[in-house]
Amino acid sequence: MTEVSALHLQRLNQVTERLIASSEKKSMSTLYSHPWDEPVTEAPYLRRKERISIYGTPYWEKATEEEIQRLSLEEMVTWWAAFVHLESLVVEYYMRELNNDAFDDLPIVRDYMKHFIKEELVHTLVFKKAIDYFGSSLYAMPPFLRSFYDDNAGTGRYPLMAVYLTMVIEWIADQYQRLDVEADYVHPMAKAVVQEHWREEMRHIKWGQQMVQSLISTDDEFRRHAQELTPVYVRQLIDQGITNVECFDRIGFADPAFQDHEALLDAVLYSEHRQQLNSELIRPLLHYFIQAEIYHPDYHDIWVSQGFEADLMPLLKKAS
Repeated sequence: MTEVSALHLQRLNQVTERLIASSEKKSMSTLYSHPWDEPVTEAPYLRRKERISIYGTPYWEKATEEEIQRLSLEEMVTWWAAFVHLESLVVEYYMRELNNDAFDDLPIVRDYMKHFIKEELVHTLVFKKAIDYFGSSLYAMPPFLRSFYDDNAGTGRYPLMAVYLTMVIEWIADQYQRLDVEADYVHPMAKAVVQEHWREEMRHIKWGQQMVQSLISTDDEFRRHAQELTPVYVRQLIDQGITNVECFDRIGFADPAFQDHEALLDAVLYSEHRQQLNSELIRPLLHYFIQAEIYHPDYHDIWVSQGFEADLMPLLKKAS
């Protein structure tokens, strides 16, 4: 195991101190950060039409306007429900890590974690409140989350794999959400919930990025696992984020074509339109993976097999 270099430690402390100051200046409020008193007076869109899962597929013409609107709502709610489940686990896991002295040799990081945990707890309350506000209900926890931290806690002095995967999941999820609400007709409450969460999560993501870049040299096994498994994780997360088949069951589309979930998902996942949206989402992450040396040439074939070659190659050429 390699010790943290003085330069990396200084950089980590500087970034973390700025994040603490930002958290202390403004953190999300369950009461005051969103227009809760604004009524839902008409059928709201919560997702930009071009980012609804069936857009750009033959299923778009098979759905009514009312069904499409409802799908925009339920697909957004699936993300909010996933955040409720994930961030509840985040709070539990990192409280346990703090109690077990995981960051005691990094006192500034330990202080930041207190802000981080409080903010994640507020997020779960806000998302539950938003789901109720729009008259929907929580979706079940995705199976892969149930043992997420048990399976990915880490192998070295610090829980780097847990920090890393939390950061990647939240980064992909927030990329989805931020892009989803970029339209004038998206309901202002949905915009406020997403945008306030995005601003706060960008601090968490920045912290995760800096933790990994500063401490990756202390855990060779984490480095190897991250380099080998990241393209597979990212592919799964991007595809899982597009929709949830339970949305279609909740809406009860009139056209019987929607009952064939396998054909429906194939059309949604592999449409040309979806590939363009995926490229827009993944490019910032790929840039970080290259910069942080998560991308490694030894595993290039895995990135290609997971469908990232077209977006990866221009960034590699630029970085060379």
